[in-house]
Amino acid sequence: IAYLRDLGVDAVWRHNHDLAWRAARALTDRWRTTLAIDEAAVGFMATVPLPPSLGRTSDDAARLRDALLFDDRIEVQVHAAHDQLWTRVSVQVYNDWDDIEKLGEAVTRRCT
Repeated sequence: IAYLRDLGVDAVWRHNHDLAWRAARALTDRWRTTLAIDEAAVGFMATVPLPPSLGRTSDDAARLRDALLFDDRIEVQVHAAHDQLWTRVSVQVYNDWDDIEKLGEAVTRRCT
């Protein structure tokens, strides 16, 4: 709590929210998917649709999640719902834009 106070609670909130919102928009642009939420629906997390070529089943989600973790050292939630895959981008004060770029590149590399 002291660390959060030192950084400033409002500054941390703004950083996390702004990064999550910017990430959601940039990743959907990069992956040519559609973001179906507006900024008011985003706190520090955003659920983003993944490219259809990556699959749509729970098995596809598990394979992608494991590949991102073990091959790229990216830990991110991936799940199947509504006949497609989704990732949940969750940011904290220790995340920066490079983390988002790394995820974007790793997913894009796997698209066929």
